[in-house]
Amino acid sequence: MVRTDLKKPLMDGLTIGMGYVPVAVAFGITAKPVMSFFDAVLMSFMVYGGASQFLALQMMSTSGAIAIVFAVFILNSRHFVMSFKVNYDLKHESFLKRLFLSSYVTDEGFAVTANSTPEQRHFSSYAVTFLTAYLFWVTFSAIGYLAGEWMSKGWVAASGIALYALFIALLIPAVRIHYRFGIIAMAGMIIHYIMGQLSFVPSGIAIVLAILIAAALGSILERAEVSR
Repeated sequence: MVRTDLKKPLMDGLTIGMGYVPVAVAFGITAKPVMSFFDAVLMSFMVYGGASQFLALQMMSTSGAIAIVFAVFILNSRHFVMSFKVNYDLKHESFLKRLFLSSYVTDEGFAVTANSTPEQRHFSSYAVTFLTAYLFWVTFSAIGYLAGEWMSKGWVAASGIALYALFIALLIPAVRIHYRFGIIAMAGMIIHYIMGQLSFVPSGIAIVLAILIAAALGSILERAEVSR
């Protein structure tokens, strides 16, 4: 029987997890030609990075190990900021509990807990949301790998856009709050497109540069807003 105060965190985790299903399946299918089942599941289990895992797969045929590690680190570095927020929310909890939860913070998990009430800011609530979504990601990465051979190419192609749809769903509410979030997102997209047209810029590096430049622009806009 689920505790009453954990029903909402559980529903949040299930909602995020259901959104992960097509993306995780697409990852498993995409990973099949380039790595073993064990390696694919281990990546989802250890990295739990979503977009960064797709980036790593994309770079495997064009970049070395150091470039892949650097690109994944940069792409996932935003998790540091999100983890700081989670640690602040749970500052009354022990260090080990906060350290544990920091390993499972994602964009979606952060989004649903960012506006939590003081009563909801405890270890059990955050753990239920984060770990439920995590189990969906790892489980369906494995299912996608195993089911890849009999799924139609059309379904696979459709699954590939699910991650972008999930990001858009998270972006729209933020843009409604303040227009600068939309500017930053558009800037990152345009910069990545331009970098992608330059033959001497590897695809993985193009993504990293787009992230860094867009983040710098966001910082400038934030300071300009504060100084007014």
